[in-house]
Amino acid sequence: KISRVFICRLGRGAAIARAMSSQNMEQQRMRGMLEPLQEKDPDISQIVTYSKFVVAYFLQQEGASPGWRKANIEGPVYLIKRQKAPFYQIIVKNQFSNSDLIDNLHPDWELDCQKNYIFYKIEDTKQQIRGLWFHNDAERVKIETMLEQTMEELRSKPEKPAMPPPQREAPSANGDSQLGRDDPDTVVVSRDSVKSVLQELANDDDFVTMVWQKLKSKPSM
Repeated sequence: KISRVFICRLGRGAAIARAMSSQNMEQQRMRGMLEPLQEKDPDISQIVTYSKFVVAYFLQQEGASPGWRKANIEGPVYLIKRQKAPFYQIIVKNQFSNSDLIDNLHPDWELDCQKNYIFYKIEDTKQQIRGLWFHNDAERVKIETMLEQTMEELRSKPEKPAMPPPQREAPSANGDSQLGRDDPDTVVVSRDSVKSVLQELANDDDFVTMVWQKLKSKPSM
């Protein structure tokens, strides 16, 4: 008879094999989605999360009839990570045309979510507020969770502004460099100042005598 222990081990082995197979399939699926994105943007390094289908809306706030308008952008939505700034983006791949919705995540974003919808206001106040509609609210919750986590990361580690390159100031008309003019420990040297110092040394008898003695004591070649 086959022991219960053997049957249990066999069942666990089959479950592990199914889990590994499912994981491999998911990895292949992610690679299949990542490669087309990288063709347009080689700096994309990772798909953080995604949903198979959303409909994008823009909030029309001006005119006689303000309200939400379809953006004519529908398709899969990706939260992606890039190798350089901007480090995170929301991308809705438009199945109607090449006009995708691409927004760079920013610490100043305002996020508002409700059943089947994610609304976000980007940092540029001149741009319209965005809305994403999800057929499956579980997908909306998944994207919302990762968006909030990513926003927290961006707020805790704000991007440092790039330091401007040091500027080399032009010399003045008499050849006097302006660098270090405000530094008390820096000596400003010019051709005129060097000439003046040498003339003073040439008129100094003690200095001339010292140089003459040095020359006399130097052995001839």
